[in-house]
Amino acid sequence: MGSSIVFWSPVPGQTGNTTNLIAVTAMLSLEFSFRLLLVSHVQSRRVPLEQGFIKRRTWEEQAFATDSGIDAVERLARNRKLSPEMIRDYTLPLLKDRLDLLTGSMKPDKAFVPAMKEALPTVLETAKRYYDWTLLDAGSGTGSGWTQALLQQADIIVVSLNQNRSVLERFFQRPPQEGEGKRQLLALGQYDPHSASTAKNLVRRYKGKGPFYPVSHNSGFMDAAQEGRAIDFLFRNRYVPRDHENAPFMRSVRALARVVSGQAGRDNPFFYGKEEKEQWSLS
Repeated sequence: MGSSIVFWSPVPGQTGNTTNLIAVTAMLSLEFSFRLLLVSHVQSRRVPLEQGFIKRRTWEEQAFATDSGIDAVERLARNRKLSPEMIRDYTLPLLKDRLDLLTGSMKPDKAFVPAMKEALPTVLETAKRYYDWTLLDAGSGTGSGWTQALLQQADIIVVSLNQNRSVLERFFQRPPQEGEGKRQLLALGQYDPHSASTAKNLVRRYKGKGPFYPVSHNSGFMDAAQEGRAIDFLFRNRYVPRDHENAPFMRSVRALARVVSGQAGRDNPFFYGKEEKEQWSLS
């Protein structure tokens, strides 16, 4: 049985929550031999999560598919016709036998959220019988019913924070009730190692709350994620030397990915061999 892993932030637009999810998903898919399902949901033809993995031409080819994505899976779940093997038929494969993307709804949120909240437990339980990891973006805050539902159904919650003390204080003073009793990992998105609020200093400040897993800010990856090249960027930088400009980012993402996999009970060795490198060569 697989695990559902939800990325969530207490505040919008500051912690790089979606960027963290894109980077960790790409790393997991490249360096672990497990099946991953990435689920999108927002009503948009070019949402950031999907934009990170789909180049524009591929997106345009998929944009008007009426019988694919989460809408089709929700309909099957509602009619009690969804089986584990069927989910893959409605996804966009990103890496063969490694990573599938379940594209987002084309319905308005007012129509999508109530129907999907009801179907969510069935969809996730069914997905976990086929995929090792199902990854979802819960967005930010707890005002959305969809966010609350995802946090409640999650096996693991990756909480995206940053080095802003007010954000940290607010989260630790009032953690979401929906996350109580869940396995949680604390990520520091858009991380600046030159800040006084380093991960080590934050562990000392918030005793018993850490550890904190930084995800370094990287402009190259941000650009790549806006152009559908997230996997390509990580692949091309997997073996950079320690003094390379992208090395801190790669180390931080790899560390968080490995902790996530360990929490999910699937902490297998990374692939560094020549055969693996050739097998996943990207154009």
